[in-house]
Amino acid sequence: MALAFLPDESHPMVDALLRTRVPRWRELNRAIDERDDMLDFALTLLDHDRDAALTNYFQNGLEQYELVKHIAAWRASRPARMLDFASGYGRLTRFLVHEHLADSVTVSDILEGGMEFQAGQFGVRTILSTQNPEEFAAPETYDVIFVASLFTHLPPATFTRWLRRLAQFLTKDGLLLFSVHDESIAPEGVADGIAFASYSESRVLDANDYGSTWVTESFVREQVRGIGAEWACVRLPRALSDWQDVYVVSPSAIEHPQPRRVPKGFIERAEVEKDGIHFDGWATAGDEAPERVDVCVDDEVVASVRTFHARADVAQWLGNETASHSGWSCVVPHTAVRSFRFQTATVSAYSRAGVERILFHGTLDAATAFVAKERARARDQQILACVAELAELRERLAVTAHERDTLAVRIDAMRQSRFWKARERWFALKRAARLTDEE
Repeated sequence: MALAFLPDESHPMVDALLRTRVPRWRELNRAIDERDDMLDFALTLLDHDRDAALTNYFQNGLEQYELVKHIAAWRASRPARMLDFASGYGRLTRFLVHEHLADSVTVSDILEGGMEFQAGQFGVRTILSTQNPEEFAAPETYDVIFVASLFTHLPPATFTRWLRRLAQFLTKDGLLLFSVHDESIAPEGVADGIAFASYSESRVLDANDYGSTWVTESFVREQVRGIGAEWACVRLPRALSDWQDVYVVSPSAIEHPQPRRVPKGFIERAEVEKDGIHFDGWATAGDEAPERVDVCVDDEVVASVRTFHARADVAQWLGNETASHSGWSCVVPHTAVRSFRFQTATVSAYSRAGVERILFHGTLDAATAFVAKERARARDQQILACVAELAELRERLAVTAHERDTLAVRIDAMRQSRFWKARERWFALKRAARLTDEE
């Protein structure tokens, strides 16, 4: 099998990402199969910038691991067995194995190549999945089953069937974690609780079986009640990559589910001035303000912000009053930087609980280019919005003009009728007799 990244390959941006976030980071198996759709998706998303795509790949895997670890801790005991279902080529698996989240990790996917790759690289047990949910079989039950970005792609015919089938492999206190696209991010309305479109990022799976899916919360809860009226169901909005909702279900009660407030934010300025590199942006952490925003060069914090200024525009855009004071600014002194091209800069927002959201990770040169590109993208979106608004106004004007012309034709026809001519003679007589001033 050909590899897009070797197990022990070094990369300055990947090293900088892992070094302070992963224990024994040098021992982490970094192998990436060239068939991995997740890397291909990152390359497409990031305009084929391989450095940025590799960093994005490992960063997303690490963020998934932190999410699973947080939710697994809702139970008092450490998981003995875990199933990573629809695990692909192991973007998450490497972290599960490296960090020993569970005593035993099993992975499953319909991609045979993915199962061979993960067994060979990470030494995990594998189960080749099936098209038919009822044909899927696992040799044991699990304390944690994690399903990322599968139910975001399933058509209505298999959504509920897969949910019920996977629930059968939970232990009594087991937790089933799965992500969905909520109706709030659907391109159109979600009728009947679920909407499906036959397109996705997969290069190998049939889009009719693996497309794009959006659901309502009431639909998901109804499917869980169909498994068992007593089953617990907890929703975590935008918990995965600040995009997908995560649901946690269990045959036993979930007494005190702890939310995980992951900050979100954006860098709006990265410019070189005489006194240093100026960074401006905004950051928030859900229903609370973030603790701080740090800028690191390699592993050293070179600027930190703990005071945030007013940003009413962000609060309005997010629909969150807490974000009304989310603006931040800082300056990285030139003395803290040795190279714009070879040192890695990381801009991160932190919640009060210490949860990190990386807003940017790359070289300082790339930071200025990143901001310029995002500004251009924002302008393009504004132009598209204006073009769409103009087209709508033109359409409304055309409709109004058509209605006006139609009405003019009807009025002209009425004036030619015997009734209208009689009406005009009648009013002419009344005016002559000075009984009315009407025309």
